Amino acid sequence: MSATLTAQAATRPGTREPVGIAIDTTFDDTSVAILRGRRELLANLTLSQYRDHAEFGGVVPERASRKHLEVIHPLLARALAQAGLGFGDLDYVAVSNLPGLLGSILVGLSVAKTLAYALGKPLIGINHIEAHPYANFLVHGELPFPLVHLVAAGGHTLLIHQHEHFRWEVIGRSVDDAAGECVDKVAKLFGHAMPGGPAVDALAMTHRPGPYAFPRPLLNDPGLDFSFSGLKTALLYFRRGQTGPIEEGPVLAAFFEAVVEVLVTKTLRAARRQGVSAVTVSGGLAASRRLRLAFERACAEAGLTLYYPPPALCTDNAAMVACLAAYRHAAGLHDDLALDGYANLSV
Repeated sequence: MSATLTAQAATRPGTREPVGIAIDTTFDDTSVAILRGRRELLANLTLSQYRDHAEFGGVVPERASRKHLEVIHPLLARALAQAGLGFGDLDYVAVSNLPGLLGSILVGLSVAKTLAYALGKPLIGINHIEAHPYANFLVHGELPFPLVHLVAAGGHTLLIHQHEHFRWEVIGRSVDDAAGECVDKVAKLFGHAMPGGPAVDALAMTHRPGPYAFPRPLLNDPGLDFSFSGLKTALLYFRRGQTGPIEEGPVLAAFFEAVVEVLVTKTLRAARRQGVSAVTVSGGLAASRRLRLAFERACAEAGLTLYYPPPALCTDNAAMVACLAAYRHAAGLHDDLALDGYANLSV
């Protein structure tokens, strides 16, 4: 397993802002964060399991939940030590309870419920997808509502129109594969280890697409939904049809250019349609340098303000969960111990 740690600390004499601990075990990353107030990140630790699943070519749900069980308690202890706090210093406990792998979700949920009960502190359930844009609130502070968010992650590609905190709706989604899922599967097709996004992004930054052109699914459809399954299939048939050596760099650069164009075009279309002045991008695929450059150029041309989190806060992390939880705690939006976990976003 590999560990990534981000921690910040600051002192504010004479103040006592609420301190919350957040847990995210929605997929294959175990993450714990501690946040004071809404922006003072005291610890943000994530243990990734991708090496533990490499031999299977993808995440095995039962294995993922068992790995969460192995590391969650040591990770909690390490986060508290990093923050210089004890359990008694916490004011609330937050946990992602949807969507994701149900077995994995239940590990984090059970631990969070136990902590909340034992400490006598409020429990706050968090929608993992709703939390992704809050990586931007954590970094940039208050953002100008209304907003359009693109969440481009391994399991979801969504456009969200947010009117204010806790009031939002999904206005576009992938009807099949998510963008990140498509990129990972195409990378695997070309022999790259999971997750494949970083390898594809690196090639897209160093190669031009050349003579290759791949379909932009639903690009000209007036709606805001996405479809990436056909693009993945196009790469599969392209590879099968090649009899000689393949120029991997230009081919994958051309493929990724198709993904980027669809994501940017649809997001800016949503911004125009909803009449917003600012957009945010988050989720694992947002860590792509090529995607970020495309958004920066397109938003500058369109006169839109763009908010982007640093790469460490694009992939799944508990810091974004803690930030959303801080807003919910301030609003008195707590849950009881009957809080359940759900695999699907539609609940």
